[in-house]
Amino acid sequence: METNEKNIIGLEKIIDLQASFDKSMKILESHIAESITNKEKINSIKRDLKEANEKFLEAERCLDDLKVDLENSSD
Repeated sequence: METNEKNIIGLEKIIDLQASFDKSMKILESHIAESITNKEKINSIKRDLKEANEKFLEAERCLDDLKVDLENSSD
């Protein structure tokens, strides 16, 4: 009977360990998915910032050209 009780206790520990492992794996999978999503968002933001910077530089060039035109027309 004593051996049977030890086996039952051992089996319960294994079941608890398995449940704990499964829970940990789900948390890990969730964190990995979140990390991938965050990386994609960061890459998207980087692309948007690069595009905005290019547009800003173009606008700056246009303003410089306009300034030169205005300075030349007032001479």
